[in-house]
Amino acid sequence: MAGVGSLHDLMRHYDQHLERLESLRALLHDQLAAARRHRDARSARRAAAIEAALERMDRGCYGTCLRCGALIPFEQLMRRPQRRHCDGCAETPPRAA
Repeated sequence: MAGVGSLHDLMRHYDQHLERLESLRALLHDQLAAARRHRDARSARRAAAIEAALERMDRGCYGTCLRCGALIPFEQLMRRPQRRHCDGCAETPPRAA
């Protein structure tokens, strides 16, 4: 019966993950609406970054670092939900090819 308990734990974690994703989706939509209210270049870039994050969410790859592939912690995504890199990769300049 140990497998049943593990399955219940897995389902609980999955449900928590979905709830977090929905809260991040709502935050992204709120920030997108705010960015679109302004008519400057900085707000346009911010809106584009938010739209890209929503697209990654729809594709199922939101919340993973585009450089190293690591999961970006929920707390980091709450601070800046459109982020594309984990803290480690965001602080490290990309290598020259």
